[in-house]
Amino acid sequence: MPAKKPLVFRGIAHPPPKTPRDHASDLSAGEMLTTNLNSLPLHVEHDTSKPPVGACLASYVGSRGELKVLARVTDAATAAKMEKGELRGLSLGTDVILGMDGEVLSRKQTELSVCEEGRRSGTWIETINNKTVHTVEAFSKRGVTNVPF
Repeated sequence: MPAKKPLVFRGIAHPPPKTPRDHASDLSAGEMLTTNLNSLPLHVEHDTSKPPVGACLASYVGSRGELKVLARVTDAATAAKMEKGELRGLSLGTDVILGMDGEVLSRKQTELSVCEEGRRSGTWIETINNKTVHTVEAFSKRGVTNVPF
């Protein structure tokens, strides 16, 4: 069902890269710099058997090395679930092609999904229609020297 007014959100589609990677679909810093999610379809829980519920508008690497995204939701039912807090996670759908030796030959992003919780830690929707809906705060008396998220 089309939304009366599209819902626009910002969030983290992929956390800062790790060495070694946790999974073959995880991206390196270089891969994130060259990733362009613009116009990528937006689905719910990777269910690509149904039409997209929206699309990615832009992607960029954030200040901590994370892959951030700006997207629009055009499906009213999905938008309502997001506003209620039922769908606040993000999950990047990546097509990975492996050689016969198990080495990765290519990684390509095929879709982004809103979900209850993404597999990768720290992949959350941060704002919905310019209102903060998820934030991580770290406070201590001594100060922060290395924030692990």
